[in-house]
Amino acid sequence: MRRATSSKSTATPDAIFVFKGTIRKLKASNVSQAPAGERTAVVTVDDAVQAPPNLAAYTGHDITVELSGQRKVKTGEKLIFHATPWLYAENLAVRSLQEEADSGAAPLRTTAATGPHEREIRQRFDTADVVISGKVIATRLPQAASGSTRKSTASEQATTRVSEHDPKWRQAVVQVDETQKGSHDSRQVTVLFPASTDVRWYKAPKFYAGQKGVFVLHKMKIKTEEHHELRGLAPEKGAEVEVYTALHPDDVQPLKQQAVIKAMIR
Repeated sequence: MRRATSSKSTATPDAIFVFKGTIRKLKASNVSQAPAGERTAVVTVDDAVQAPPNLAAYTGHDITVELSGQRKVKTGEKLIFHATPWLYAENLAVRSLQEEADSGAAPLRTTAATGPHEREIRQRFDTADVVISGKVIATRLPQAASGSTRKSTASEQATTRVSEHDPKWRQAVVQVDETQKGSHDSRQVTVLFPASTDVRWYKAPKFYAGQKGVFVLHKMKIKTEEHHELRGLAPEKGAEVEVYTALHPDDVQPLKQQAVIKAMIR
């Protein structure tokens, strides 16, 4: 691949987050959901070159980067990373599409709120039913709401066909600290999420106990008869249930972005 010769970095077409960074540790990670591997590294974000506000806020912080593997890198090296968001968890994890040498020239900054990723985030907020900040206090197999007595039987479960794209639904119980949009009836909100890492579901956020963040929730109706683990949620056999979901990578944001998020919500 030909390297850019301009003193101003030009973003790789699919890159959302372009930043100058220093490699602190190779084969390492500071995000629990992104295990350390041959291509992961902990990188300090020294300067944002192209980034929406929620990513530019990581300037000065250590994040996890899955390297492209296109070049050999070493600890202490300063590079320009062309990346896309991967995981928002206790720290940020990104996937680098390309790394290039940092010439030290002043970067061409493009952090306008009208970028394609910024518009996508705004759309997630605009279409959300509820936006809350808080902490995940538990994850579990789906359980019926209080007052419901119906349970799925072993015979029902035995007749369920498991698709190769089975989402493996789980529930996350979120203790709500603040509501940024919408309303709900409790200090706790239950969110349905796919635990599967299948190609259809691997980008969906995976919740875990102790996780803190801003959660962008969307209501969805699901036919419980198609998923045996959900049959206990329905008051009667074959019924639909309405649940909260967070299926897009941008549906979970770091707590440090609360001020930015509040300004974006209309």
